[in-house]
Amino acid sequence: MDRSGAVLIWEDPDTPATRNQLFSGHSTPTLATPHSHQPLRHSLPLSTSHFYAQIQFDSPQTPLRPFDYSAPQKRPFPSSLHDENLPPGSSPSPFPSAERPSKRHRNTSNTPVSVSGSSKRQSPRTNTQKLEVVLQSIQKQGWTLGGFLYNLFRAKDDQGNEIHRTQTHSQMVSIFLAGRANETVADIISEWMIHPDGRIPSSSPNDDLMFSTTVPYTEIRPVRAALTSFAVQTIRKKVFVEAEEAVKLKNGLHVSIGKTHPELRLSRDDIGEATMARVEAVIEAHQQVTQHLFEAIAMRKPRKRAGILLPREVITHAIATLNFCRTDKANLLPLMRGILYFGSSAPVELINYNCRIGNMPAPATIRRALITLSSDESKATEAHGADPDAAGFLFVDNTQNYHLVREACMGRESVMNSGMSGLYLEAPDVDVAVFNLEEKRALIAKNLRSEMTVDDLLGYLDQEDADLTGTLLFLDVLVRCITALKPLAGEIEMRLTATAKLTLPEGRAVVHPLACSGKKQTIPTELKDGMLDFLAQIGQTPEKYLRRKIPVGGDGLTYAMLQQLQTYLQFRTDDDPFKSFEILEPQLQLWHTKWTDVIRIFQTHWGRTTGKNTNPASLGFSAAKIGRAAPSNMKKVEFYPGTQLLYLVLDAKILDIWRLSFKTDDIFAYFEGLAKSKKLPDIETLLPIARKLYRAYGTARGRDHAIYDTGHTSEWAQTVPSGSRWVAQEIENSSLDATKRKKKTATSAAKKPRKPKEKPPPKPCLGDFVLAQNIDFIRDGLNSRKLTTAIARGDISRLYECYMLFTFGGSTHTNYLNYVLETIMNLELECSPGLKLALLRGLIWNLSGLPNHCEEGDYIVEFFNRLLEDVVQHKSAQFDDIFIRDIVSRNLRHIAQLKVAWRTGVGMEKKSRKHTDPSLRPEMLTLLKVYSDTELHSRRLTRQIDDRDTDDFNRGIRKLRDGALQTHIKKTTHNRQTTLSKPASETQRNRMKNVNIRTPSWIQTRRLK
Repeated sequence: MDRSGAVLIWEDPDTPATRNQLFSGHSTPTLATPHSHQPLRHSLPLSTSHFYAQIQFDSPQTPLRPFDYSAPQKRPFPSSLHDENLPPGSSPSPFPSAERPSKRHRNTSNTPVSVSGSSKRQSPRTNTQKLEVVLQSIQKQGWTLGGFLYNLFRAKDDQGNEIHRTQTHSQMVSIFLAGRANETVADIISEWMIHPDGRIPSSSPNDDLMFSTTVPYTEIRPVRAALTSFAVQTIRKKVFVEAEEAVKLKNGLHVSIGKTHPELRLSRDDIGEATMARVEAVIEAHQQVTQHLFEAIAMRKPRKRAGILLPREVITHAIATLNFCRTDKANLLPLMRGILYFGSSAPVELINYNCRIGNMPAPATIRRALITLSSDESKATEAHGADPDAAGFLFVDNTQNYHLVREACMGRESVMNSGMSGLYLEAPDVDVAVFNLEEKRALIAKNLRSEMTVDDLLGYLDQEDADLTGTLLFLDVLVRCITALKPLAGEIEMRLTATAKLTLPEGRAVVHPLACSGKKQTIPTELKDGMLDFLAQIGQTPEKYLRRKIPVGGDGLTYAMLQQLQTYLQFRTDDDPFKSFEILEPQLQLWHTKWTDVIRIFQTHWGRTTGKNTNPASLGFSAAKIGRAAPSNMKKVEFYPGTQLLYLVLDAKILDIWRLSFKTDDIFAYFEGLAKSKKLPDIETLLPIARKLYRAYGTARGRDHAIYDTGHTSEWAQTVPSGSRWVAQEIENSSLDATKRKKKTATSAAKKPRKPKEKPPPKPCLGDFVLAQNIDFIRDGLNSRKLTTAIARGDISRLYECYMLFTFGGSTHTNYLNYVLETIMNLELECSPGLKLALLRGLIWNLSGLPNHCEEGDYIVEFFNRLLEDVVQHKSAQFDDIFIRDIVSRNLRHIAQLKVAWRTGVGMEKKSRKHTDPSLRPEMLTLLKVYSDTELHSRRLTRQIDDRDTDDFNRGIRKLRDGALQTHIKKTTHNRQTTLSKPASETQRNRMKNVNIRTPSWIQTRRLK
């Protein structure tokens, strides 16, 4: 209301009508104009004296609504405490005065109170009235609103001198800019940004100045364009400063691959799982604003999982790429990406493209980085191998690939590219004193092997532990196949681990790939050159070497060739153990031995490959029922498909035995019923049953009972149920089996065919010969699974029990019979107790450090060979090329680890370290029905379908007794300086046989329970 009593109504600029398109500059500015219900009677401006008389600097801010005098206003805290209008020296107290204020007389009339003089009280002015007074005062001073604000906040004049401000001026500006006023700078900027008068028309030349990055904001006049451009340009300066700080040498984004900055030289620790976390830490510490802007771009709204932003890896890589574009010295993450591309055999065009767009360095830089890593790896390997207090194991294997030439011509033919590869593994838990060379010589000179007998070999077997392990493996099949019994799996694992006599120490093995060689392993002279190369890489040269044994592991061929090479070099005139390779200790590794045993099982138990296989005990019969084809080559069965089929059939047969034991037709429904009624048996109830079933179906004694026991009173007969009566049929002659026939060659085809000699008809079996064949299969399958599980757990003692495979003697794999015999004689008779345990410890390694993840040494070599052969095949190179030898082969471990670390760094690690098998429930149900219909595990007297002798174990023992053992002893001692002419005495043999093996402290031992 003005002086005349007319009511003034102002349009609120903060209404929806005026707030549409707040940040748009395409609307016509409108002025907030007053409207009155009746004409103004007085339009003269207020006098200057009246202006100064009405302004009170110590009064609080006028409220947005008129005071209601009907009740006193309640203020818990005076707002004048943060009022910028306080005069100098006034300090209002936040507490009310103790004096009682005088009573006010309430005006009950509707007419305003007329006052005359300063003693009479006047009605409070509105904000509009106060603004009118202030604006008229600014006009009278000759200022515009912008000039007033500019001079109000100006601190220095045009010459750079500080402008003198009164105490009132200084205090009010200080309170306002420090944010201690009721209305802050942010409130005013917010009002400026939404004020309709600040909109820029679309026809204005200032239309494109919003968020300008080119025009300085000080030259932009419209408020919205000036504010947005100020924000953009200020943030640009901040991002610039952050980037400069992040790429400094001290902050960790730099790695050097040259001579400059040796303190930042690239090392093995820079490339790995911690690289991503290291780059993220630098960005979070020095580029917070940049990271926030990238998060706003990458996400419409924040997405988190376990408290971590989901696109964190995308943001980290994007910022790291921009930092690398700013300076090529900030190359940690881009270099890691380049090495990953190189290790994945990415095309060079792809690497060049990523180099152009700044994702990674140039190919030449990546190559120099790999050379740097290879040089460091070479020095570390040589230093450890030459350390007299450090022990290590050397592994050697052949590697090859077929180089196919599409357009062949003279001098350019397809050839088999062959070479040798090597690994060196550190063994910090092994005492180097056990590799004493003189002690080894003394034991060989005793010639204890000359009187080795088959009974001695059988005496090394631990029958008590074999019975315990077989019982637990029988029970393990039931627990794994029956869902309700899975809680017992941990108990079985604990018992197997607790009863192990020797276990691999915990820890992560350190592996050093050696530079590969282009020599051929099958040629003794080239094998010698290759071994000299590998020995030099671990610090052993003819001029300087450690006079002690160096274990060298490999497959069967490598093992035999090294022994042959030692035989050729043993008669040198000079007593130099290095030149005669006497310092080498050849060692037969396990994975190829296990693979050969799987091939033997297939050859022995597959059955007929021509015609219809009707023997349910054969492996081929079960494979046909579930749609598995016979292997294309029985002499080299693929390892993984072969073991998967072998263990599947083994589990089905053992589960059918459990079904007969519980006298049920459906073992799955049987245990589901027990689970519903809460009557599931515990492990103490199941163990006696498992022991009885294992002894009946998984031992040589059970096989003998199946053939010869025709009564019903023995414990075995009471365990194995009787089936229906067997109807005799014609027995198949195994001599006509296609698996026994030799392939025809050009020479054999030209010869006159001879009529094959047929075996005489087999004698009829009084017992159940099919059941005996099935027991032989279960024995061999359990022994293979025992070896596999023992390796995974690091159970050294049990894998050695499986290592002594007499079954090779009863098969066609006579070479492995000699390999195993030589290994047993060496470990038992010609090694000290400490050396024996050290060599057994070197059979398995744990590269991950996780429990139940141990692997064979030759399996690790095959893994690195696959990586190496892929690069050689991709590059069409030779194994002795400088690029392959000095750049690729030594960095195989870094490349392999980087592939895993890259996935882990971006959150793609495996959720479970265990291999998940596909569901085999249909195959299991099919096999169980077949075994139930054929009564495979029931006793049916006189049942015989073919005459295959599947007992390789006993046949191998007979072969050894018939002269194979003595032949091997004579062959291995004939060329030694200690021959059969000087055998060991009985006293010496007994002394070695009854020696008390003291287990070193670096081996964990447990007694059998």
